[in-house]
Amino acid sequence: MQVSVFGKGIESLQQGVEFIPMAHRLISDLKVSVWGFVAFTGISFGAGGLLVKKLTNDGIDAFTVTWVPFLFGGLIALVHGMFTKELRWSSVPAGILLGFFSSLGPSLIFNVGFDRLPAGINTLLISLGPIFTAIVAHFVFADERFNLLKAFGLVAAYGGVTILAAGSIDDGGNVWDILLVLLGSCIAGAAGVLTRFLTLRHKPMALIAPNLLVAGVASFVLTIGFDVASKPDDGFASWHIPMLFLFGLITYLSFLSILKANEIGTTGQVSVIGYFLPLFGVVGGAMFFDEELNASVLLGGVLILFAMTAIARGSIPFRNKRKIPDA
Repeated sequence: MQVSVFGKGIESLQQGVEFIPMAHRLISDLKVSVWGFVAFTGISFGAGGLLVKKLTNDGIDAFTVTWVPFLFGGLIALVHGMFTKELRWSSVPAGILLGFFSSLGPSLIFNVGFDRLPAGINTLLISLGPIFTAIVAHFVFADERFNLLKAFGLVAAYGGVTILAAGSIDDGGNVWDILLVLLGSCIAGAAGVLTRFLTLRHKPMALIAPNLLVAGVASFVLTIGFDVASKPDDGFASWHIPMLFLFGLITYLSFLSILKANEIGTTGQVSVIGYFLPLFGVVGGAMFFDEELNASVLLGGVLILFAMTAIARGSIPFRNKRKIPDA
């Protein structure tokens, strides 16, 4: 299967390179506001999660759905960085660190979650990442201290997870799958702080290529090492492999966007990306995968959304809350 994927990849890479100038303009146009990056990343992450659910439902393993987009996106990032002359050897170690902790670890866990759990429950669990970000940020950034609002958010979040877990077990779900995705959210949340820390010291374009390439290569090695590659029983549909490489382009743009958001915003502002995930996961899961919107999903979702709201409000730096007196 890897040979056929690589064969398609050469052709897709040539097509992807043609998108580089357009992608550069798209990202540049968003730079006026952190909220432009947040909205773009949230929508692309949310839609991407539904695509992962569809691909794994069709029989493609979660590991392949991870390594192909990362490796292809990393190649596009490398060419783009060479095109813009923004690659820096000094940023490679930082990019590799992000590749393991911000990209590979969480994404692989989340993709396994999409394979084993309903999309609605999985995205609600993923959206807990900002809570872990807020906790870690307290110890790293002076303008993002833990406060009462964040404490309320943390309590609500744990309540929401408990309700989701109970409802999933009643429906035959596995609590270990829920705990695995929760671990991924914890890693992603901590990695959010690491991302902001590094983007304050390195340019996003210098970080993105080593970030995605190491995630792609490492997940490919894991795929081969554990021999987990699989394909649909009836073979690949005509759109499967092209969509995987298109997903690589979207992955590149999304991760570049989140790096730029961290460069100019706080972790609290960037965490608003989490608002988009339950919307896509719960609504999309019901619309496209016939997932039931039962009481546990709805109540758990409400508590998690409340938690995200409290965390986001509590993460606004004090300097932005002060009123400027009238002249």
